[in-house]
Amino acid sequence: MSELGSWRELRDALEARRKEINEEISAYPPPITGCDSQFNHLLEARQQLNRELGRLQDEMAGSADPQAIAAFIESCPFFAGDEGEKHA
Repeated sequence: MSELGSWRELRDALEARRKEINEEISAYPPPITGCDSQFNHLLEARQQLNRELGRLQDEMAGSADPQAIAAFIESCPFFAGDEGEKHA
């Protein structure tokens, strides 16, 4: 992922990922409840993404410190280092 330097850029990236997940869920064929691991994974990813967006909102209210932004990126499973995406 490219360098993200502001809370707004982080929020925009997470919102874009949430939109992708919601689109995948909407287009997914009707699952057999509790038996479709890919669908369940999408639901779990959406829940985790919503939690991360809430955490981001809290962080945005606190500081624009570049170290705080870097710490959020490091701790958020939706942002990747050079090794690739942490969360599918």
